[in-house]
Amino acid sequence: MISTTRFGMAAAAGAALLLVVTGSSAAAGSKRMQPHAIIGDVVKNGADGIERTLPCPPDENVMGGGFTVSAEPGRQLDATPADVLTSRPTVDATGWIVAVHKRVLATGNHAAEPADLTIQVVCTEGEITPGG
Repeated sequence: MISTTRFGMAAAAGAALLLVVTGSSAAAGSKRMQPHAIIGDVVKNGADGIERTLPCPPDENVMGGGFTVSAEPGRQLDATPADVLTSRPTVDATGWIVAVHKRVLATGNHAAEPADLTIQVVCTEGEITPGG
């Protein structure tokens, strides 16, 4: 009898959870936008330590972000690891801020210079951001 009671309680709890989950899914509706990545334009020599921001579209919030550094064709990144100064959401959680130092090696006609920078941001509509 004890196991039947436990089973009944577990079944009732599962049914209640299913009702809550189903209800919240229906309330969200089919208009909820899935998270999507936005890749910014390449900022030539952008890995110079200056903060740059890639915003989400209007009415969307940031869920995460990052960056890549690159060199022009025929050039090579310095082997020294990138010095990441900033990689975080904006205060209002509507974009991603990056500041990084990374160099491209000097070659025949070119001096050493900051690498190119591309910022990525993952945005979604109507989501509560972590820590928010």
